[in-house]
Parts: sequence; C-alpha cells; structure tokens
Amino acid sequence: MIKKCSGCGSVLQHKEPKTVGYTPKENAKLCERCFKLKNYNQKEIINLKYNNEDILNILNNDSEVVFFITDFLNLNQETLELYKKIKKEKYLVINKIDYIPYSINLEKYKDYLLKTYDIKEKIIFVSALKNYNLNELNNKFLSYKKSYICGFTNSGKSTIINGICKMNGKDSLILESLMPNTTLDVIKIKLDGSIYIFDTPGFTLNGEFEIDTYPKKYIKPITIQTKENEIIQIGENKYIYSEQKNSFTFYMSQNIKIKKIYKDNIKFEYDYKINKNSDVIINNYGFINIKNECNIKTNFMVNEVRHSMFE
Repeated sequence: MIKKCSGCGSVLQHKEPKTVGYTPKENAKLCERCFKLKNYNQKEIINLKYNNEDILNILNNDSEVVFFITDFLNLNQETLELYKKIKKEKYLVINKIDYIPYSINLEKYKDYLLKTYDIKEKIIFVSALKNYNLNELNNKFLSYKKSYICGFTNSGKSTIINGICKMNGKDSLILESLMPNTTLDVIKIKLDGSIYIFDTPGFTLNGEFEIDTYPKKYIKPITIQTKENEIIQIGENKYIYSEQKNSFTFYMSQNIKIKKIYKDNIKFEYDYKINKNSDVIINNYGFINIKNECNIKTNFMVNEVRHSMFE
C-alpha cells in the first residue's frame, strides 16, 4: 500500500534523502521536510511537481465540485482568470475576512466583485482563524461526494481544511504554514461515509511570494498626500512617483513600511495613466487607491488597474 505524507501529500519513501517524500522512519506519517517544518520551522524549497495548468487539469478531470480559496489581498484579474478556467461546478471562497478593513461593507464588496470581474457563481466569505461561516462551508462539503479545494500560496486552504476536519471529528495533519507550496500533491481526506475532500497543491502567481508582506491582523489603510513630483517608497525596494499632487491610500499589511522619500537616483521603468478613483494592484502586497487622475512612474510592474470599489 502506497503511503503519502499527511502534511504535503507526497509519496513517502526511505531510499533517497534528497528527494521529495523522504523519511528515515518506515511508519512515519510525515516526510522529513514536513516534520522539520512542523516541529522546527525549518523551511526547504523544492522543485514543484505540478504547475498551474497541471492543477487545472486535475480539477477539471477529477472533481465533482471545486472550492477556490483566495483572500482580500489577492483578488485580482490574474487570480480570477485561473478561477474562470475551472469548468466544474465551483464556489469562490474569500478567506481571512478578519483582515478586511472595517470600513468595507461585505455585501457591497461582493456586488463589486460580481460586476467588476463578471463572476456568475456564489461567493462565500469565511475566516478559518475566527471560525466565521465555516458551518456554511462545511454544509456545502457534506452535500457532495468529491469536493476539491484549490487556491494560491497562503490563501488559507490548510487552515480551512483543518477546521472542517475538526468540525467533523476527524484528525488532520495538513500543515498550516506561510511557506510557499507546503502542499506538494493531492491529499485525500475522508469526512463522513463516502464523502471526501481533496486538498490540491497551491497555484503560484507571477512574482515572488514574500512572507513579510502578509498581514498578521486586520488591515488599517494608510493615506499619504503627495505634492507634485514626490516619491513614495513601499517596503524595501518599490517606488512610485507621481507627477501631480494626489491622495494615495494603501491597503497593505502593517509589516510594509510606506513613506515619502526624497531621492533622485531611482530608475523608473514603467509609466501608467491612472483614471480618477482607481485601485492599483501589486501582487502579494495588496492595492493602492488613487483618488485623482494622474500619471505615475514605478520601478516595478503593476499587475492591474481597476475602477475602485470605493465611490
């Protein structure tokens, strides 16, 4: 009988220490990589078995229904293009709503997403951390025999699955970690009788995932007023330059330092025309609401510019 690591889903093996799934113990439930990650927080980057297209093929060929997990900071055109490639019955699950700023009304936000990105399916808001709406999600899982769960790195898939398992009196060793690509293969979990959920490897976005950019609590927007030709620094190495005075509101983790600076040696490679009241999306960071029409220059590629959810 083939045994799989309950943490990442890779096939357990005892012969090749530098290969995925290695464990020195024959009766182990976790591979050595997951054991070190769980007990010592030691992180090891490995080559991925599946790319985004491979994961889509699994979902479209094997699933009965798909629950696509994402969150407030990663709801953008690139994310939802992948979501729309799923051909089976599906739900869009927005996790970590405890991070969403208090000023945002969830029903208005839902309407905005449905219209802006032409989403036809139901949107479910949850917080696995706060146990918000997990009952609704659990009832959905229990109404299907084969539910597949997918999402991007750090979307909270594992936390949701562990919460659902707990609600059904099941043990789960699936690891909850900020480590990119913790899940390496499909993990099959029995919920009840003939009802199963399947955890899939995480999708990857363009751009490197940065753990320090992710929030630990709810997002408190930061507004910076600029004069003509002022520069704003975002984190360690991102810069945005405005030719006109304006108002920039940043919806990002408190871990990201945002400030005005005065430098003249920054190379700005990209130019963008911004319409009035637009959101500028930066993958893995969040977005910036810009109030007035303007031209901006950046040293990084903007992933999307959309009309703002804020009227």
